[in-house]
Amino acid sequence: MRLNATQPAISARIAALEGEFGVDLFNRGSRPTRLTPAGFRLLDQAEKMLDLATEMRRAGSDQVGQRVRRVRIGIPSALVQRWASTLIGEVYREFPCIQVELHIDRSIILKQLLLNGEIDFILAIGPIADPELVSAPVARYGYQWVIGKRLSSRLTVNSLSDIFSVPVLTYGKSSAVYGQLFDFLKTQGLADFQLSGSNSTDAILRLVADGMAVGFVMSIAISDSPNAFSFEILDLPTSSIPDVEYFACRRRDDTESAAQFLFDHATTVLTP
Repeated sequence: MRLNATQPAISARIAALEGEFGVDLFNRGSRPTRLTPAGFRLLDQAEKMLDLATEMRRAGSDQVGQRVRRVRIGIPSALVQRWASTLIGEVYREFPCIQVELHIDRSIILKQLLLNGEIDFILAIGPIADPELVSAPVARYGYQWVIGKRLSSRLTVNSLSDIFSVPVLTYGKSSAVYGQLFDFLKTQGLADFQLSGSNSTDAILRLVADGMAVGFVMSIAISDSPNAFSFEILDLPTSSIPDVEYFACRRRDDTESAAQFLFDHATTVLTP
């Protein structure tokens, strides 16, 4: 009954298949009846054909407004809290059936993934001058010194020299801000300071919150952190370190509407 056919009809179909392939598909001497090795091989091929037919039907049933099935978005960790939900929410509203992949990494890595075609849209530190890419500025942020309340309860900080009894954490050694901060501290005549770098904003702020270090990070990362209540902003010099500017970016040859939509949305809606 599950096959919507009578037993004689099913037997006739099996016999016809066995005649066509020239092999026995069932071992009729066993109870319950079992497939022969040839029967198992044929079943495996039949299942593959059914899977392929299903995929073909899905591919052919896309509506015009739903042709874009996937979009891959790249965001640096410092901007995840502020912009990830906004971007993903907007793209879902525009393309309800789309699949979104979120990549979180350093700007330099995201740019290379975009050029390689492994990502469709990114927010990254700029300016971005590459003939294969289209970019536009979307936000600018300054930096702040930050200390965890655990550490501030036992460390009085009135000047830069006061913080160097503990490690100082900022972004990775390959970042522009690391080099700028290192040079600035040298010009202040500070000796033997412990400046360390990390590629993860979350890791920096976690260590600062735990009282392991003083941090020098983007102001937006501090205010957007889930642990913002654990921090205190230090009134220390930052003006010598230029603000960081983020750009929206897509490939110039990308004709998919989701990448263009994200680019247009970011350059008209995102604000600091």
